[in-house]
Amino acid sequence: MLRPLNRLPLIVIGVTLAFSALLFSGSVFAGIENKGVVHAVFLWLKKPGDEQHRHRLLRATQRLRAIPGVLDIRFGEKIESDRDIVDDSFDIGITMYFSTIEAMNEYLVHPLHHAVVEQEIRPLVDRIVVFDFSHVSIR
Repeated sequence: MLRPLNRLPLIVIGVTLAFSALLFSGSVFAGIENKGVVHAVFLWLKKPGDEQHRHRLLRATQRLRAIPGVLDIRFGEKIESDRDIVDDSFDIGITMYFSTIEAMNEYLVHPLHHAVVEQEIRPLVDRIVVFDFSHVSIR
């Protein structure tokens, strides 16, 4: 059985999903339009200062543009920060844009995605964290 503190993340996720469903159904806020999905990937490199590895990851990421449904991909390095709210422990950030959740889900099971991640990205990184969220426009 989960202790109360262990349930908190599940409760937060549930409330967030319920609120998102209301928000994007158009019944809660007028003027908010769903503009797609953002797939944000954060990488911790095995060799953080290795420029060659960074370039290999950039090239591997660019290959993912060939997968149907990918609207755009952005690749960059962290910005160091002294602010407590900022997690600047990662090395590389990648954001990918899709028109729908279905398009992102199709991308995730695409053979090229699996090949690039397993053969080109994972060998160079210690850790990968992903955040997926709806991209909205407020009028």
